[in-house]
Amino acid sequence: MRKMQVLGSQNTKLKTELECQLSKMHVLFQESEKLKEEVAYQRKELELRANELDKRESQLEIERKSFYKEKEKIAQNPLDSEYGMSVLINDLREKLTEKEEELHDMDILNQTLILREHMSNNELQAARKELINVLPQVLEGTSIIGLKRMGEVAQKPFQDVCLQRFSSQDWEMRSVELSSLWQDKVNTPNWHPFKQAVKDGKLQEIIDEDDSHLRELKSQWGEEVCNAVVKALLELNEYNSSGRYVVSELWNFKENRKASLKEVIDCLVHQLKANKSLKRRRDGQRPN
Repeated sequence: MRKMQVLGSQNTKLKTELECQLSKMHVLFQESEKLKEEVAYQRKELELRANELDKRESQLEIERKSFYKEKEKIAQNPLDSEYGMSVLINDLREKLTEKEEELHDMDILNQTLILREHMSNNELQAARKELINVLPQVLEGTSIIGLKRMGEVAQKPFQDVCLQRFSSQDWEMRSVELSSLWQDKVNTPNWHPFKQAVKDGKLQEIIDEDDSHLRELKSQWGEEVCNAVVKALLELNEYNSSGRYVVSELWNFKENRKASLKEVIDCLVHQLKANKSLKRRRDGQRPN
């Protein structure tokens, strides 16, 4: 009884801490979304100002040509040459200075936008890491939002083929041995069965189907097993190419894609509300 009370107290404390963290992350997400809208608006303003400067630069070029024509005219009239030349040069110098100042302001604004965008992305990545750490402790039952281990070789294809080829006593052990062997292979940095190719108009890394290890795997254990290894390789190459070890990612299993921060927060908030509602119903059903 005492142990159950302690566990209940720990669960309550954990949920309270989670609610606090979710509240902070929700605020962070809202601020980030607001910042993204502001950055997008300012970028549009920046583009408009850049277009305006391009027009002014074209106008300046026209005025520069006009200046040289006037210069030729003034040269034909020595009496007015010194004063006229001074006026034209000063006017042109002022316009050039004004253009340089505007370009400088635009450069500062652009650098500010890049910095703010970078800071926002860092904060969102930190929030994702925090959610990855706490999600296994709070998710209950099945959910469309959860953690996916990117780069982990699927077990089922190995189990299926080993069940067919080995005795009922050996197939499970052989399946574990085989899948572990290829998981280690996938995690090996020295093995990089990729090649570069143009895909969707971009130069990308794709699986080299002529790789000797993959060809041998497919020949010996079948296409499904080979596809499981290829899928793990592609995930690692996308999510952790430098480390080459399995990493967890927030995942939307219903749509089979990376989950957004908003989706994860909404899912946890919904679960916490459901848990509170269930607790109230249970408390109401307890005899006095």
